[in-house]
Amino acid sequence: MKIPELRALAESQLGDRFDIRAFHDQLLARGALPLDVLECFTKAWIEDQRQ
Repeated sequence: MKIPELRALAESQLGDRFDIRAFHDQLLARGALPLDVLECFTKAWIEDQRQ
């Protein structure tokens, strides 16, 4: 259930700038990863999107 949590985090942090397609693209771009690593990459992606 980590991916729905990451989506909720991205939506709350990005607000109107949240793009579901971009979110999915960044999830799938690196292939299969452990969830803790995916979480780190997703948090970094959120920070990049905020700038």
